[in-house]
Formats: sequence, structure tokens, C-alpha cells
Amino acid sequence: MEQTRKKLLVVADLGGSPPDLRTLAELADVYVYIPRPSAVTARYMEDVGRYAHGVLKERTACPPGGYEHPASVTFTGARPYTLTEEQLADRIAEAAVLFGADGILFGGAENIVLSVAKAAERLGLRSAGVHGAVQARGKLEMRQAFRAGGAPGPDFRPIYGERDLAAAARELGYPLVLKPTYLACSIGVTRLDGSRDPAEVFREVQASLGSSEEDRLLFGGECLFLAETYMEGCAEDWYGELAPLYGDYVSVEGMMVDGVYHPVAITDKAPQHSEFTETAHLVPSALDAEAQRIIVEACRLANEALGLRTCPTHTEVKLLKGRRVGIIETAARFGGWNIVPQLRDVYGIDMTRAWALAVLYGSANGLPPSALREAPSARCNLRLYLEDDARTQVGGAYVYAGYEREGLLPDGVRLAAEQELPVGSVVRRVAGQNAMSFVSTLQLEAERPQALAAAVRRIRSAVRLRLAAADGAAGLAAAEAPGEGAAAEASAGAAGLAAAETPGEGAAAEASAGARPAAAAEGEPEPARDGQPLQESFSF
Repeated sequence: MEQTRKKLLVVADLGGSPPDLRTLAELADVYVYIPRPSAVTARYMEDVGRYAHGVLKERTACPPGGYEHPASVTFTGARPYTLTEEQLADRIAEAAVLFGADGILFGGAENIVLSVAKAAERLGLRSAGVHGAVQARGKLEMRQAFRAGGAPGPDFRPIYGERDLAAAARELGYPLVLKPTYLACSIGVTRLDGSRDPAEVFREVQASLGSSEEDRLLFGGECLFLAETYMEGCAEDWYGELAPLYGDYVSVEGMMVDGVYHPVAITDKAPQHSEFTETAHLVPSALDAEAQRIIVEACRLANEALGLRTCPTHTEVKLLKGRRVGIIETAARFGGWNIVPQLRDVYGIDMTRAWALAVLYGSANGLPPSALREAPSARCNLRLYLEDDARTQVGGAYVYAGYEREGLLPDGVRLAAEQELPVGSVVRRVAGQNAMSFVSTLQLEAERPQALAAAVRRIRSAVRLRLAAADGAAGLAAAEAPGEGAAAEASAGAAGLAAAETPGEGAAAEASAGARPAAAAEGEPEPARDGQPLQESFSF
């Protein structure tokens, strides 16, 4: 007797690495629910049309005349959510029932972690679980769970207002870190060193997060900020003579399957920009086996302390002096940027398949028996920011016209793909939102990760952006018109850095998009559904 084919619901929203639809279509019939049509690109919708058996768009987010999906979208470009966290859980559950889903997956959006868990739990489907999702979603609850479970981390205080921050500074001392409890991407994360009045800093951070107000719609917690003692990193004790090339923290991708933590791989980092802004992610890790063991065991303790059931995990770990570690935070979702596709490219691990098998069958068969370490090649995901140009200032707005490419890449390092903002784009350096001020995302590859780390340092120190102040302020040369002079040279590419690959019209402007998955090998047939080949998916 033929076994009934399983059905999967994918909740599509902006953020992080989405589960690959082609992989899912090989395992089950795929259906899609879209809470915010403005957060999903036209190109992704084309892929939905190829892969999915059905799609449901949130009616409260669509104007009467329908909605035209954008060619590209950023976190600041998508329209706000129209549903509360509880309402979104209801809608997801309704969609799952409508399509007869046996499991629910979602894009890497931090905002919908809890809503998906609530919907799945109501229907008796595997997920992170509501208890675990609550603790992974809110940073205060997360810290409390880490402390109760013995996971290493800083001291902390809940912050409800500016007086609480002043009290926390007196009790915990400086330096201190203030962070929103409901956001990701280091947005609003601020280091206090005692040189300014904490109340003044708190008011500034609150003001800077005004454009992120809609994210609170999907956050039910009362405490919106957290203060933590600053964990002083020590890359030297971990990377030795390579320390100048690396940051003092790493991330670890993993998977929870029925409450058991399965580590997948460690991703190294380049040194951060200001405001804790991430700059580059490198795989495989250059850390030795003992260092990786220490990190993985801390992640196991932290993720299991949260009570997570079945879900991906993305855990950030601070590397302290004496090879001690501190858990920065964890997330019950895929990591952002291009981290998950990089693991596939380097190790051959398909995280989407592993997640689907875990959700549908409670199986860990798609996961390695231990954290992956050895690989024949290395990959790096690097972003160029306005901050890379010393002429830019916080609060400034700039017209982007490319960057000088000559001689940026050393021998042995190749540009595999690039997603660059279109010439003429206006980019802003907003206080507290430095992570949103990038102009290009590069995918680099080499034989060894150390070569990529050195390349990142070289690019950071040598790159020069072509910018003009959007308001005509002095200090920046006027940008040349698109298609002429510098702009034409930027889009064509100079020797030393190949021209960027363009994955579809306008797609380069997409904040969360990674490089597209590699096409099937020549001569290798693609699986078909209803006579249509399953084509590669594109991040939304």
C-alpha cells in the first residue's frame, strides 16, 4: 500500500535564511502562508508558483485591489504587520488546517517564532514548543532560563525605564550592555562605559527604535530592554597568532529534535563594527578541536535549558579569557545572513531537509553525529557598510554609486557571488541600526578559512565607497550619474574583483537574501511535480 505523502506549511516572511523550497518539495507537498505580502519578493513568488500546491496571503495586509510584490525588499522597506502575535498564531493554525499540514516551517524571521510554536502546539504538531519559544523569543526569559540551567553568561537586570538603567549601572558597574528584548541583528544594542548619563542613553535608544515599533506587535512581553554586564572577549586565547583576523565570538548552528540538542557546525566571525554590527561569517572554523568542544558543550547546555523541543537553533557564544565562554543568546530558527547556505556549500549539510525530517517524523537522520569540522574548501559571507568609509557619519544619508574594486582580492580568493545595492540608492547611518547600513554582500571562497579571514581584513582596510551626501553636505565628493564614469565602472567591475552576479532584477537590494543555491549538476535530472521541474529557490 502506497504511503500517503506528507504536507508542509511554510510561513514566508522577511529575515534570515528561509528553508529551501526545492528540498521541501522533494519530501512533501508544500503550501505557503504569507503574513506580509510586502515582505516577499516577486521572484520568490515565482518560485512559490513552481513549488507550492497552494498559497494563502494574509487578507488584512492586502489592499482591496490586490498586492504587487516588490522586486526587492529590506527590513525597513516591508510594511508593518497587521496582526498581533496571538492573531498570527490563529491565522497560521487556520492555514495549517485548511491545507492539512503535517508540519510547519518558517523563514528565519525572529518575529514569528512564538506564533508558529503556538499554532503547531494547538494542532499537536512538532515545533519549538510554546514554553521553549517564549524563552527563546524574549531575552529576559532567555537569561533567566540560562541561569537556572547553569549555562554560562553575564549578570543582568530587566529594564522597564530609564531609572532602571541607572540602577543597573550602579549595581552591575561599567561597561554595560543595553539591548532590546524583542529584536535581532544587534539593532538597538548599545554599550555604556560610564561617560554619559544612562537615562540620556536610554532615551536615545528608545528614539532610534521608533522605526522598529511594528516589531513589538508580535512580542507579548512586558520587559522591552535588558541590561547585561559586558563580557570582555579574548580572541588571542582561542585563535593564537591568527587572533587579529577574527572576532571574539562565534555562532553555532544546531537542531533540537524532541528536546535533544544536535550541534551542526561552528561559524567564525570577523571583528565587529560599532554597535556590535557583524561584518563577516567564515566556515569552516579555524579553532582547534578542544576549543570547538568547549563551545559546543556550552551550546548544548544553553539550548536544552530553554526547553526547546524541535527546531533549528542559532547560538552566539562569546570567547573569553582562559578559554571560558559566555552565551550571548540563542534563537529558535535558522541563522541569518548566508550562514545556512554556507554550511551546505562547505559541508554538504542540508539544514532544510534536516528540519523537515525532524518536524515530520521526529527524526535526526538528516543531522551529523557530531559537529562538523573538516572541509575541502572555505566560504565567507562579507558585508560592506557605510562605516567602512571614514567620511560617513551617524545620522548621515548618502547616495551610493559603487566602490573601488581594483586589487581588493588577494590571490587564491574568489568572488563567488555578490548582491549590491543599485547605483543611486540612498543609504542611511541611523543610530542603533548600523546593521541596516550595508551596501553590498559578497560571497568569497578559498581553500582555507585563514585565507578568507585575511582577505576580509584587506578589503575592510582598502575599500573605498563611491558616495555623495544625500543632503549635499560637505565632506563627500558628488556621486557621478548612474551609467557614467564611476558608477559605470562600479557596475562593470575592475580587475581584481569580478563583476557581481545578479540573481534577478532588483534582488541585490534585498537585505536578507543569500546567494542562490547552486543549480543541479549538468545532466542531472531535477525532480518534477505535475510535469514542472522544481527550480532553485531565492531568499525572500
